[in-house]
Amino acid sequence: MIILEETKFPNIIRIDVDGKVTKEDAEKSRTFINEHYGDDKALSALVYIKDFGGVGPVGMAKGTVMDISHWNQYRKFAVITDSAWQEGGAKLVDLLPGIEVEQFDRAQVDQAYAWLKD
Repeated sequence: MIILEETKFPNIIRIDVDGKVTKEDAEKSRTFINEHYGDDKALSALVYIKDFGGVGPVGMAKGTVMDISHWNQYRKFAVITDSAWQEGGAKLVDLLPGIEVEQFDRAQVDQAYAWLKD
């Protein structure tokens, strides 16, 4: 399941991932982006991973969490997760060409937002 919400920062959304991510979640993501940002407004995302429920970084990069049709709108992804994901996060960077990706520990949410705002 994913939850998408706008943040207090312009053009930065928050995506919470908890459990198994479905095709319906991808559709929810596409609808949210269309309604709030249209087809061409640049945006960045703080992706807070609580639990992936069997979907790994490769699944995320293939459009499960973020809709591929809006790929060109994304500038940066700040991925909040535990340190065990660091190895997978390195692979994720390779799968997201054109999008800057940084991984942050759960205690670094403020730093992640600061990085997204730059």
